[in-house]
Amino acid sequence: RLKRLLSEDSEAAASGSFKRSKTADFPPEQVSKIEYLMSKWGLPEDKVMLHVLEGLDMDELEYLDTSEFEPDMFNWQRMPADQALTHVALWHERESLGGGPIDVLLTFQKRWNLSSLFDGMLRELSHKDLRYVVEHYDGSQQLEQLIDQAQQSLPLRGRAEGCMPDANGVVTMSRFHRLELIDPVADAAVFGDANLGFALNLAKHRKVLGHVGRLIATTFESREVLRERYKEIDETIT
Repeated sequence: RLKRLLSEDSEAAASGSFKRSKTADFPPEQVSKIEYLMSKWGLPEDKVMLHVLEGLDMDELEYLDTSEFEPDMFNWQRMPADQALTHVALWHERESLGGGPIDVLLTFQKRWNLSSLFDGMLRELSHKDLRYVVEHYDGSQQLEQLIDQAQQSLPLRGRAEGCMPDANGVVTMSRFHRLELIDPVADAAVFGDANLGFALNLAKHRKVLGHVGRLIATTFESREVLRERYKEIDETIT
């Protein structure tokens, strides 16, 4: 029975019916491009390559065609399907943002293909204004007009996104997403915090973000020992 099933698969692949059944739900131009590439590379029966190509978008298939990519049939470490997928992945990597630190503003500019001339203008915006621009820009407005609207808008009330409206926009939005990993209503406990400096800073951050969870902090030393070691302790513990 197994021999018969394998034989039927081979016959279906040779006749092209296998590809048609697998690509039946794809647009005709995409099916045509897949069959063309597999024929071009001399791999009409390669089921793994078929699976990979079916997972690509039309622009990725066009890139494989126009980039003159040819799989290395003698590569003993990577099969042709792996090579094709890697070729597409490297293309996406080259088209994305360059290496180095990437902040919320750079990703916003990349998404909308904005000129670097706007970088300085946007970096000077406050948290309230930059968040307004990022949330309302759709590519059709004049950025200068949208910035004017942002500066006239009112701060968000009752939402964590409205915290620190006058702080630097890029720094606050970047920091905001990291701090929001903390549940705003959850309680927190800090154990063995020597001079309680970490706990104090955490409490300040959570207060600014509108968190309502309680914070409990402990230290191993008595107050007398803390006074000997940390001159500022009486300002921390009231």
